[in-house]
Amino acid sequence: MPTQTISNLVPWILALGMFVIGTTSLSILGLGPALTRDLATDPTDAGWLVTAFAATFALAAPLAQFTLRRRLAPRTLILAGASILAASLIWAALAASFQALLVARIASAIGGALIAPTSAALAISLVAANRRGAVLATVFAGFTLATVGGVPIATWLTLWLEWRGAIAAIGVAAVLFVALAAIYLPRDTGVSNAAQKQPSEDLQLLAPVLLLMGTVGMLSTQFVIYALMGELLGQQFGVSAGGLPFAILLFGILGVAGNAAAGALSDRVGPEPLVWASFGGLAAFLSLMLLDLGPYLGAVVISGCAFMGTLFATPQQSRLVGLVPEQHHGFVLALNSSASYLGIAVGSALASALGVSTGLWALPVGALGLLALTAAVTFAFGVIKK
Repeated sequence: MPTQTISNLVPWILALGMFVIGTTSLSILGLGPALTRDLATDPTDAGWLVTAFAATFALAAPLAQFTLRRRLAPRTLILAGASILAASLIWAALAASFQALLVARIASAIGGALIAPTSAALAISLVAANRRGAVLATVFAGFTLATVGGVPIATWLTLWLEWRGAIAAIGVAAVLFVALAAIYLPRDTGVSNAAQKQPSEDLQLLAPVLLLMGTVGMLSTQFVIYALMGELLGQQFGVSAGGLPFAILLFGILGVAGNAAAGALSDRVGPEPLVWASFGGLAAFLSLMLLDLGPYLGAVVISGCAFMGTLFATPQQSRLVGLVPEQHHGFVLALNSSASYLGIAVGSALASALGVSTGLWALPVGALGLLALTAAVTFAFGVIKK
């Protein structure tokens, strides 16, 4: 196969890996009731499976980049992570106890932490700087699809295959990723060489940290809504049980469309205008959620939040890698992955707290407050950068 064809395939193969990671991390939200019944454990224990994955990933991603990235080529790191991920999913499907499943989840997070930031760094190393946005959008399309569709897919599979079969199906996708990565990922790139060199200058962290605070804030804002999306659609906007799958499907379609739009526009108009467009559009849709919209407009507005939310990720990562030398790309992208999972955890926790203490109507109010703080941090980043 021609070299150019292989280079074009690589981002899509990496997107498959991101889909497996995202679906593994979030699928427990749909599998929880079935697996806790089967393993005879308290239903609230399912939350620990989400927390264990998120916390392990957040710690392991930057640690792996800092300790291993200078010694191992990207292909080696990705294959190692993919193998760990596939094995841990098979282990999880066979788990005889909740404790064994918890350990499998921790192992899955370690595998994912080796894959995600390395995949992003590898992808952008294969293209010119003016194509970074497009290739990042391709790679992270997998995670976007998992975010908006992973839970429904896993829940649907549980109905047919039970929870063990659903996890095993994700494991099959992981094995496919291992095979494709082994065949098509380049054996040597400039990234590995750059990573092994001593940096020519110290890594300045102030601007990246401010930018990463924006990532935490944006993901928190989105998951205040996403974590209880089914309840919002059904109880707040009156979407019927029969209409709920269609509303979630629309949410997923517009989420993927937002990611595609980010990839198409990031390299043309620049990342900063897209970030602010994401803020403005998301604020508008969140404000509309305060109105009595009814089922149809309610579904459209929540789906609009998905579009505007996913419009943010690609330009944010483009700005992040533009702040540091090439040898630090993997490290800052690992921090970005950690920031994303921290945001998911914070937003989901806030959604639960607001939903129980105040009511579902308070979710868009809380999300708007987080979005305002995130915009302020992003503005401060712009001032410091100048």
